[in-house]
Amino acid sequence: LYPVIYTISFMANFSRQQQEREILFAKNATTTTAATENPNDFGWRYLLSEQMKSDGTSNEQSKRRRRSSMAFPWKHPKQIAVLGIFWVQRILFTMSSMLFLVVSMGTVGILTYLAVHNYGREALDEGLLYHFVRVDHRHNYSMYWYWIYLARGKAAEVALTAAATTHNTSSLWGYIPLLPQIILLGFSSLGIAPYDLSFALFCQTFAFVTFNKVITAQYFTWYLCLLPLCSGRIKWNSKRMLISLAVVIVSIVAWLLSAFSLEMLGWRSHRQVWIASLFFFVANVNLLRSILGGYRAMKRKREA
Repeated sequence: LYPVIYTISFMANFSRQQQEREILFAKNATTTTAATENPNDFGWRYLLSEQMKSDGTSNEQSKRRRRSSMAFPWKHPKQIAVLGIFWVQRILFTMSSMLFLVVSMGTVGILTYLAVHNYGREALDEGLLYHFVRVDHRHNYSMYWYWIYLARGKAAEVALTAAATTHNTSSLWGYIPLLPQIILLGFSSLGIAPYDLSFALFCQTFAFVTFNKVITAQYFTWYLCLLPLCSGRIKWNSKRMLISLAVVIVSIVAWLLSAFSLEMLGWRSHRQVWIASLFFFVANVNLLRSILGGYRAMKRKREA
């Protein structure tokens, strides 16, 4: 599924590169000052500054807004709507992004069709659809594991007819954890990927794993393999980063100890494992915040 969830990031990055070249070409055709422009100004901050000019905002006010590191207009629905229209135009009406979309989705579609044609519906269910409703309470670091465990136990106690209803309800609830993943995926795809694709892919994978319903040990390699592509642009030696890394290590040790007592010693420590899973989730979210902070710190250092 990862080639699919990365699609928007690649489209946003390719689209921004093409539109940046078009803007620079147009400016070069009319003025000689384009060479002094910061390429990052051609993103959403540039668009909003131009929109504020048309709304009567002063040039000095526009410049302050563009320079602000907290310039995203969370409290301004009109400007958010402008950004939404801007990104629809950027992604869906840019040749490079549409070419990537057609080729990537066409490749996935053809390979999926061949698999279904050769192996039947089972290939579609096990290869794609299963991952949207997968529920697994064993060896699971996810904070959702206890809910999955209780839901399975409840379904096992009811009659066959009621079990079918419970299964359908469980399948419906299985989609709910996808909502925060979709929100984070969209924000990182449009907010980070246009400017730093490799860092966006790492953050997306890290967040996707952290918020997933199922997290086993091999899931960590999904984002660790992307870290070398962007680690040089993250400040790792800050006090905040070191504390965050230490907290993650402690959370992993706490989870392993509680899981060992449950699975190997046979203790009734289900709630302890769940608390350790919550601790692990909070530690990973805190680490992601530190990584984003370290990335911004290194970016300001390079621009200074």
